[in-house]
Amino acid sequence: MRTITPVSTRPRGLPTLRELAALTGDRDRYIDLIRIVSLLVVVAGHSIMLTVDTAGDSILLGNTLGEIPALQAATWLLQVLPLFFFAGAAASTHAWRSRAATDAPSAGQWLFGRAQRLLRPLAWYLGAVVATLVVLGVTGHDAAVDVVARLSVQLLWFLGAYLLVLAVVPFLQRVRTTGHIAIALAACWGSTALVDAVRLSGGPSWLGYAGFLTVWTLPAVLGVAHAKRILRPAIAGVVAACALVVDICLVVWGPYEMSLVTVPGQQLSNMNPPSLLLAGHAIVLCAGAIALRGVLAGIADRPRVWWWVVLGNRGAMTLYLWHLPVLAAIVALGAAAGFDRADAHSMSFPIVVATQTALLLILMVPVLVLLSPLENRPLPWWDDPVARRAGRARDAALVSLVVVIGIAVLMVARSGLVGDGLVYLLIAAGGALGARCLALGIDPEARPRT
Repeated sequence: MRTITPVSTRPRGLPTLRELAALTGDRDRYIDLIRIVSLLVVVAGHSIMLTVDTAGDSILLGNTLGEIPALQAATWLLQVLPLFFFAGAAASTHAWRSRAATDAPSAGQWLFGRAQRLLRPLAWYLGAVVATLVVLGVTGHDAAVDVVARLSVQLLWFLGAYLLVLAVVPFLQRVRTTGHIAIALAACWGSTALVDAVRLSGGPSWLGYAGFLTVWTLPAVLGVAHAKRILRPAIAGVVAACALVVDICLVVWGPYEMSLVTVPGQQLSNMNPPSLLLAGHAIVLCAGAIALRGVLAGIADRPRVWWWVVLGNRGAMTLYLWHLPVLAAIVALGAAAGFDRADAHSMSFPIVVATQTALLLILMVPVLVLLSPLENRPLPWWDDPVARRAGRARDAALVSLVVVIGIAVLMVARSGLVGDGLVYLLIAAGGALGARCLALGIDPEARPRT
């Protein structure tokens, strides 16, 4: 454990290395590095894949991977969201074990404590989106209203799935041996295989959405394995290699397509719903991350690297939620200036995309500095302390409500802020308010660390 000499924080400007160290204490730097790098790859990937045609009065969004299918193999490197689930489960396990050392936490109370931190920046973001929709509607920009209403919440599927996986994390704390890890991985992978076999053989298509739990629990299992140091790097490397071979076989001889993100014209999406190929990819990435633990930990321990890692992680949700609005502004201003992103085959397209992607990453730094305080500043009542313990009935109700919130957020992402999407948004808000009322307590130490 690192011994840190407390220092005062500066009221202005960015924190120094020593100040960041004092704020973060003995955090797992390797996990924080994985989390922020995976988010940056996601941000860059969204820019690289986007085509926009603003001809006429409509706005048509497309995908570079659909225009140039040869690039779809790159998604095996760019689809890194499993690493965020991996890092989140590892960090949550550290938090769980830290509390359990003094007083075993209640699953529901602990889960809501994590949800508090995640839903706070979402409230600010949705408030800004609704305000934008009102302004666009009043000013008569109907085409923009439709795009914003759907695209602005499309990425919230991640938050919904993440809440569902967090609900499983307390139960994964029973995993203690390599055998337990093998059983958990086999159960999730096998369940996904069974679901795919049924739905691809003429079964109900809605069955595939069970994959939002089974597939995204796989990186959580490996995240717990990392936090508890159950899986040795050498064994993890073998697991990653074997999973990669299986994935290649699924593409060559199975029904699965190459792209690990949804692209126009796909017969079978690997993302929506999550497929067996994506399940295997999650194992490859997360087991591979454990295999490279020593190398990555050494990089994360470098002071300058750690400075940027901490700065990014304190605004991780801000980075994820706000990068699309910033990208939209960049693309709109570029189109007005004559820099077109409509034709992926044009000679200027890679230059425009590369320039705008670099600009996006640069502009997200001041955006984080400006907006991340909203993510970290407690809200009245919402961030009141959460009691350590609760009765079984209340605890079960809390877990159930967080699960309801997760499912409702998934449906909002699918439907957009129109029609049924607005109903699901109200359900998510009602679930959050109900959970907050159930979790009221007086324990000032119960709030999770940021």
